[in-house]
Amino acid sequence: MQEPIFKKMSRDERQEECRRKWILNKCKGTIVASTGFGKTRVGLNCIKTVLDKYPELKVIIIVPTTALREQWYSIIDSNGLSLSCEVIVVNTAIKNNFKCDVLVIDEIHRVAADTLRHVFETVGYRYILGLTATFERLDGKHVLLKKYCPVIDEITLLEAQFQGWISDYKEYQVILDVENISEYKELEKEYTEHFEFFNFDWNRVMHCIGKDGFRFRAALRDQMCPNGTPEQKKEMFKQITYHATAFMRVIHARKDFINNHPKKIEIARKIINARQSSKIITFSNNIKMAESIGMGGKVFSGKDSKKKGRMTIEEFSSLSGGVLHTVRKADEGLDVPGLSVAIILGLDSSKIRKTQRIGRVARKEGNKQAEIFTLVIDQTVECDWFRKSNNSDNIITIDEQGLEDVLAGRTPKPYTKKIKDFTFRY
Repeated sequence: MQEPIFKKMSRDERQEECRRKWILNKCKGTIVASTGFGKTRVGLNCIKTVLDKYPELKVIIIVPTTALREQWYSIIDSNGLSLSCEVIVVNTAIKNNFKCDVLVIDEIHRVAADTLRHVFETVGYRYILGLTATFERLDGKHVLLKKYCPVIDEITLLEAQFQGWISDYKEYQVILDVENISEYKELEKEYTEHFEFFNFDWNRVMHCIGKDGFRFRAALRDQMCPNGTPEQKKEMFKQITYHATAFMRVIHARKDFINNHPKKIEIARKIINARQSSKIITFSNNIKMAESIGMGGKVFSGKDSKKKGRMTIEEFSSLSGGVLHTVRKADEGLDVPGLSVAIILGLDSSKIRKTQRIGRVARKEGNKQAEIFTLVIDQTVECDWFRKSNNSDNIITIDEQGLEDVLAGRTPKPYTKKIKDFTFRY
């Protein structure tokens, strides 16, 4: 008989194991744990361990948003740690010189961004703890985090499910056929033509339209036309500029086709109608799509003031059912009780974002069975985005008929159609 991958233990025991590993690694390292496991509790246990032995030490907790700052302050206040701990939003931390003994960075994957990575220099510290649901970044900049705060323990969604620390959930990839797919194929053809001009070199075309674009285009012109006449070089520069500009225009047109397609609104409404007794959250890539779904749901996005956003979440949290339409802002740090259905209309290649969104509905609450529906338009690069963002082998791929079966409580037929494989990043 094959040995199980994980040994059975309680969440408290596993959290204690995380704390021990941090201490044994000289109080330096990142804990990677699925949403719902209790990363904040791990952080709190580590802070208490240090302060119990050295009560004179100072702790700074860095967070990405004001909402998380308020959550952390509530936790440290209730644990009597207010005199030793300060919570600072990362945008403030990088503009000032702070000093502490213990630095805790919540959602540490965020600080690898070029605009935030200086936090390791602007904050002086002796010990460091990182907390995140997914360490790996799409842009590869998590390499920087390994230098300052390497991963010392990881609790995957699979382990959390096996141990019963999060609710059981089923994840569906819903493949959509759209009548106007020919419009997308024309955009795809144009995209390939412009990309081919740059020899399918992503960095080359990005440099051409970046902040030093003029200088880079001039250098590329000399490289592509080294012995040309002034007129030939002038024409080559025009060609480079044309293809770079057109390439970006097509990228935005493709994303607009995918992110705002009316078919997604139609299917999202169908799911909401079939799950009226559930508490539902939708994820869109833009406010236009979120507002278009309707169905009596409130929209939570960066468009609203902090006060209005807080009131929206508080009101929705108090309800037993209903719909909340979100745009990126709810991907991390949102904790709404009772959520059991997630509908993802807007996705990308990020494993981090995908894991966070699953975490919104998979928090342990009784015998809750959660459902995640990701709407993917067939024959588009969205199929590739889904594949790259996927962290599980347990995805159930269905078409619209399969969705009808799921919503009616029937077992869907296996999806057998071959999904197109894209080789380009976008």
